[in-house]
Amino acid sequence: MEQMLLYEDTKKVAEIFSEEELNLMVKEIDLSPDYLKNDWGEWMRSRDKALFMTIYLLALRPNEACSLRFDDFNLKDGTVLIRGENNKVKKDRVLPLPLGLIPYYQNYFKFDRVRFWKGSSYIFPSAERTKISPERWKHIFREKILKPLGIWEAPVNSTIPKYRSYTLRHTRATELLNKYKDIFLISNVLGHSKLNSSKRYLHKTRDYREYMRKCLN
Repeated sequence: MEQMLLYEDTKKVAEIFSEEELNLMVKEIDLSPDYLKNDWGEWMRSRDKALFMTIYLLALRPNEACSLRFDDFNLKDGTVLIRGENNKVKKDRVLPLPLGLIPYYQNYFKFDRVRFWKGSSYIFPSAERTKISPERWKHIFREKILKPLGIWEAPVNSTIPKYRSYTLRHTRATELLNKYKDIFLISNVLGHSKLNSSKRYLHKTRDYREYMRKCLN
C-alpha cells in the first residue's frame, strides 16, 4: 500500500453525496411541483437538470458551470473550455466532454433557442438574464432539491452549510479517486495547481481506509 499523508494542509474534511442521493436529486428535479406549469417551466426544469449534471460530471465550481458559453464547447474533439476568469485560481483548463452529459444536453437543446435563449451566448441563461447567476443556482439547489429530500442542514457556527452545490464537486472528485487511484487526474480535473489541494479527498478512498482498518485491528 502506497504511503500517504491524509490530512496534510487539510482543515476540514470534505462532505460527499451518496450514489442513492444523487439519483434522488435527479428524480426530484423531474418531479418537483415548483416549476411553472407551462413550456417555460419545462425549459427551466430541463436547464436545471443539465446544469446539475454539468457541475457533477465535470466536477465544476458553480460559477464555472453557470458561466459556460456555447463557444466553450468544441464538438469536433469533444472538449469543453473552463475559463480561468470564472474560478479563483484564474487559470483556464480543457476537459473532455463526458458521454453521460449528452442525453441531458439533447433534451435541453430541443427547446427553441431563439425563444428561450433570447440571443444569449451562455449555455444556462435565466428568464431575466443572459446567464443564470451562481447565487440563483445555489438557491434552486437548496430549495428545489436538498430541502424537499430532507438533505439540507442549516449551518451551525459557520456560514457554510454541510451540504451545498459545491458538494457535487467534492463527490465527483472522491468517486474518481476511488475508481482510478490517480491524484494527478483529480488535480487536473479540478484545476488545482498543487497536489496538496487535492489531498483533501484522500481520506475518502476506500482502499486506504481498509488498509488503516486492518492495521488498527
